[in-house]
Amino acid sequence: MPTTALAFFWHQHQPYYPDDLGNENPMPWVRLHGTKDYYGMALHIKEVPEFRCTINLVPSLLLQLQGYTDRGRTDRHLDVSRISAESLNHGDACYLLDNFFMANVESMIRPYPRYFELYQLRGFPNTPADKALSRFSPRDLRDLQVWNNLTWMHPLVFEENSDLREFLKKGKHWTEEEKQWLLDQQLAILRRIIPLHKELQDGGQVELTTTPFFHPILPLLWDKKLARQAMPNCDLPRNLDSYRGDALQHLKMAVEYHESLFGTPPKGMWPSEGSVCQEIIPAIAECGIKWIATDEEILA
Repeated sequence: MPTTALAFFWHQHQPYYPDDLGNENPMPWVRLHGTKDYYGMALHIKEVPEFRCTINLVPSLLLQLQGYTDRGRTDRHLDVSRISAESLNHGDACYLLDNFFMANVESMIRPYPRYFELYQLRGFPNTPADKALSRFSPRDLRDLQVWNNLTWMHPLVFEENSDLREFLKKGKHWTEEEKQWLLDQQLAILRRIIPLHKELQDGGQVELTTTPFFHPILPLLWDKKLARQAMPNCDLPRNLDSYRGDALQHLKMAVEYHESLFGTPPKGMWPSEGSVCQEIIPAIAECGIKWIATDEEILA
């Protein structure tokens, strides 16, 4: 039987959500995918020492992770999670009912009887949040705060943490102190993501790669007219100035930041959205990158 050379290459990315001028972050996805996917996938890989793969960690994702773990950053969902259920104002309570069921119903809500009970009580899709709110007691709202954070934890997290297993087993009617404990556990998991990936890299199990820092489409920064290589009839903007210096800055910042976190510069890179062209290859190589990857449709 012929053998096939197969490389597994995972791309871990979140766009940069925070509004740094307003010091606000409307979206929870770095935090929630952190406790469920970025940490959980690395735990899976560690369980199988003979498995080898490549993981691409986008700098804008890592920067946001460090915002939570090192700089006390937060997001709107986390702010509302921290408020005592008895102290929620009308707007925050409605926000809770509108946003704290953002999870796959079949795999992340229905399997948990209390969470599914709250989902049914909410009355999607026909009942506005302000109408549904009268059905919810403070205890219900607190359980919803807990469940939306709890369901976004990877199963292996519970296997390695007996206290979290007991917390999950309780299932409902948590206290404010228990809720705050869970949010502290969530932050502790986020703090382990970067060190765990470095451990897998240093052990030779995983190659870590990077992406231009804030995930720009490099060919368009380099030369907007390059868009017509792929789309000959597309409209171009009036301003056709190139931003080659910016493109180089994204590359250099990515390599330097990656090395500061993982102790070694990356050899590989996944260009943002796989966007490549011949013109940018020398600039990428100039930054020490030895290989890049994209997909066959782009290369075609």
